[in-house]
Amino acid sequence: MNSGEMHNVQSLRELFELPADFPPAVTDAAANATDRFARDRVDARDVEFVTIDPPGSLDLDQAVCIQRTETGYRCNYAIADVGAFVAPGSPIDLEAKRRGQTIYLPDGNVPLHPRILSENKASLVAGEDRPAIWWQVETDASGSLTQVRVRRAIVHVRERLDYPTLQQQLDAGQPLHPAIALLPEWGHLREQQAHDAGAIELQLPEQDLELIDGEWQLRLEPRTQIDGWNAQCSIATGIAAAHIMLAANVGLLRTLPAPDADTIATFRKVARALSVTVTDDATPGTILDSLEPGSPESLALNAAATKLLRGAGYEAFDGAPPATAWHAGVAASYAHATAPLRRLADRHVNEICVAASAGAWVPLQHEPDNAPTLDATAVPASIRAELPELAGIMQASGKRASDVDNTAINLGEAVALQHRVGETFTAALLRPADGNHDAEIYVMTPPVIAQCAGDVPAGELVKVTLTVAEPAKQRVRFRYPAS
Repeated sequence: MNSGEMHNVQSLRELFELPADFPPAVTDAAANATDRFARDRVDARDVEFVTIDPPGSLDLDQAVCIQRTETGYRCNYAIADVGAFVAPGSPIDLEAKRRGQTIYLPDGNVPLHPRILSENKASLVAGEDRPAIWWQVETDASGSLTQVRVRRAIVHVRERLDYPTLQQQLDAGQPLHPAIALLPEWGHLREQQAHDAGAIELQLPEQDLELIDGEWQLRLEPRTQIDGWNAQCSIATGIAAAHIMLAANVGLLRTLPAPDADTIATFRKVARALSVTVTDDATPGTILDSLEPGSPESLALNAAATKLLRGAGYEAFDGAPPATAWHAGVAASYAHATAPLRRLADRHVNEICVAASAGAWVPLQHEPDNAPTLDATAVPASIRAELPELAGIMQASGKRASDVDNTAINLGEAVALQHRVGETFTAALLRPADGNHDAEIYVMTPPVIAQCAGDVPAGELVKVTLTVAEPAKQRVRFRYPAS
C-alpha cells in the first residue's frame, strides 16, 4: 500500500468517528496544568530508572529498576502520575471519560490526553525530573510476591531503551543496562511463578501496519524474551494493586473467568492432535510455553488458546467485596495500573492505591484469616464517585480500540494482496472450520491471518491459493489445496 492510498487509512478515523483534536478548553487546561501534589512527593531521583518501549514511543508510562535485596528482589516501577495534572471533573478529565483510552492507527494515534501531557509533562522522559507513582514490589528469592509500597515521588529516568535493541544485546551476550541487569533473572522467576499458578499467556506474534519508505507494509512483531520479562513488571504491579484495593474494599479490577473443564479438555485435545506432548499435570500455560515460537504447532495452539481467555471485563466495587475478583490470564486478582497515559482506569487505580495504603508496606503473602485491612475512607470521594461508570467506559473503549486495530490490519492485508489473486502462498492452520466459518490460516509472507476454504491439515506448512482481496470490504480469502 503506497502513500497514495493513505486515504484508506485516514478513512478509519471517519468510520469510527474518532475525534480529530481536543476542544480548546481541554488543550488550555493541559497547557496550564501543574503538579497538584508537588509537596507530597518523596525524592526517588537516586533510583536508576530506565524506560523500555517500542522505538519511537513518546507516551512513556513506565520506568523500571530491578534491585537485589537480602531476601530476594525489589522491582521499582515508576508510573506516570497523570492524576497530578488531571483533577476529577476538570475539562481534561471529562474529555478522557469520553475517550476511555488511546486509539492506535497506522498513521498515528488518537490520544487519551492532549500531547502536551501524554508526550511531555507527564511522560517519563529520560534526563528530566518527573512526578511519578513509585511502586516498590518485593519478592522472595523464588520470585513470589511478598510486599508492596506505593508513594508519590520525583524520579529521574537515566536512559530511554527499546525492545529490539535490548533483545539484540541479549542475543549477542552483551551486558544490559545496570538498571535492568537483573531483569532476565527476575523475569524468569516471575514467569515460572505464573506458570505454576496456572496463568495463561498467549505467544502469538503481533501484526502491524507500518509506513516504510513511503509504502504501507504489513510487519510481523514476534514476542521476545525482553517483552515477556518486562511485562512481568507490569503484571506484578497490577497484582499488587488488586491486593491493596481488595484490602481497602474499594477499587476497579480487571477480570477474566477461569475456563471450564470442557474448554480445557478441548484445548488439550487440540494439543495432542498437533503432536504436542501433554502430561497429566501440565497447565495450558506450561503447554504453550513448551512450544517453539513461530512454529506451525505454536501458532495453531496459541490460536486455539484464545478460547481459554474469553469474558474479560472490569469489576468496580466500593464498600463490599467484588462479585468477581479473578483474572485467569495471570492466575490472580489483577488491576490495570501501569498505563495511565493511555488508559483512563489506570489513573483511578493509582489514586486509590496511593490513598488507601498511605505509603506503608502492604503484605502480599498472608493467611486467609489475617488479610490486611486498609482505610477506604482515605480514598477521595471524587475518585470513588466515578467508579460505577468506569467499568462501562473501559469496556466500550476497549472494544472500539480492538475494532479499529482489526479493521486497520484487515485493510492492510487486502491492499497488500489486491494484485496477487491467484498466487500461491505458504500458510499454517490456526483454527479448523467449524460449520459456520471456514478455517483460519496464518500466511507467512506477507504476515496475513485470513479465512481459507477447504480441509486444511493441522501442524504443518501447506500451500494455499489467494482467491479474494478486496480493500473496499477489508476482505481476504484463500483456498486449500492450492490450485
